[in-house]
Amino acid sequence: MIIGNLKCLDTAMLPAALRQLLSRDECAHPQLLNQPEGRYEIIDNAVFYLISSPTTADESDIKSEFHEQYLDIQVLLSGREIIATSRTITPPHAYQESKPDLIFVEDDRLTTRIVLEAGDFAIFYPGEVHRPTCQFGAPAKIKKAVFKVSKDWLASQ
Repeated sequence: MIIGNLKCLDTAMLPAALRQLLSRDECAHPQLLNQPEGRYEIIDNAVFYLISSPTTADESDIKSEFHEQYLDIQVLLSGREIIATSRTITPPHAYQESKPDLIFVEDDRLTTRIVLEAGDFAIFYPGEVHRPTCQFGAPAKIKKAVFKVSKDWLASQ
């Protein structure tokens, strides 16, 4: 897991390919904030992002998840969000996918809470369990971008 802010990419110690990706003009905070909800391809299904405007909820009402093929770069565009996580890497072969590359975990032990504010991001590598969209205080509407980066694409860079 890596956390940082879009305004300070140089201090986040990102792999070069991820730093280059997040440095693209179309990935700047103001551009992402103005994008309508939907899916946006960057590199032929190897790198894409989703814009959504969910309402945060109590942590106990949200399932934890992890991925096997893609990294998640969760970028908060507006509002405030908590993401629960832990340092544990989960072996994907022990679980069934709910959707392509989306595995929900029922019995997880999340030990860390990250508070994201506008412009902040958290990167979760395959196997890193996370529970996004948790409320800070009370439920609230947020806007976020979730970049999906194929681990095979990243390894080839």
